[in-house]
Amino acid sequence: MLRDERGATLIETTIVFPLVLILTFGLVEFGYAFYQYHTAEKATAIGARYVATRGPLLPALGDGSHDCVSANGAITPGTPCSDPAIPSAATTTCTSAGSGGCSAAVFAAMLAQMQQFAPFITAANVRVDVAQSKLGFIGRGRAVPLVTVRTTGLTYNFITLNSLLGLGPIAMPSFASTFVAEDQKEGPGI
Repeated sequence: MLRDERGATLIETTIVFPLVLILTFGLVEFGYAFYQYHTAEKATAIGARYVATRGPLLPALGDGSHDCVSANGAITPGTPCSDPAIPSAATTTCTSAGSGGCSAAVFAAMLAQMQQFAPFITAANVRVDVAQSKLGFIGRGRAVPLVTVRTTGLTYNFITLNSLLGLGPIAMPSFASTFVAEDQKEGPGI
């Protein structure tokens, strides 16, 4: 008995083609999602390095703030900040340009550096924490704080897979990068 096999190739192609299409676009889109993940992570590190080396983010940062608190001069100059008698300073958080007593110019410059790597990052996605490092000593005159830059609220929106499969945006994790700040005092020659 002879069977008519005309059109079998068309049916096989109709079954396989959507799967190949989804696989191809899936590889491309997930590759791009991982690329954005990596650039956001790198931009966070770039932002932390920028603030740590080009600050100060907090214009009033000096001896007795975010390096170690001298308790109104009651602690002898030269005492290491790691001394248990020295109380801890509070962490200052900057969530946007000019907030928390932060320098709007330094925050904007940091954000511009971050956006060179990840243009999708906005000021609303960035938070900077300046905390005590317990490095240095009383009387040094310059703070040695820890600078932590965090990016939050970033998402990746699928373009093709959203149309083909209805995949909505996926949230990226928060990224954080911490650096010990270099000389954080403004002044002549600095």
